[in-house]
Amino acid sequence: MVAITLEKGEFIKKCREVYERNKQILEKEHYGKVVALYEEGVAGIGDNTDAAYRQAIKKHPDKIFYFRRVGRFSAADYVL
Repeated sequence: MVAITLEKGEFIKKCREVYERNKQILEKEHYGKVVALYEEGVAGIGDNTDAAYRQAIKKHPDKIFYFRRVGRFSAADYVL
């Protein structure tokens, strides 16, 4: 079972900060991909949410992830 340690809004804020810290390299090397983030870093990157999630859960099976498309105009972002 995954333990939630942060309030949802705070979790999202931290994950957005992670994206901003990694934005330059993500947008240069993975533009258009989906990135799975957690409050401490990048957990997975894939062509779609499923691929990013599979990569992320292998590294961090006890975490909750925030997903967004890499790029200037992210159509959606969500928590899983």
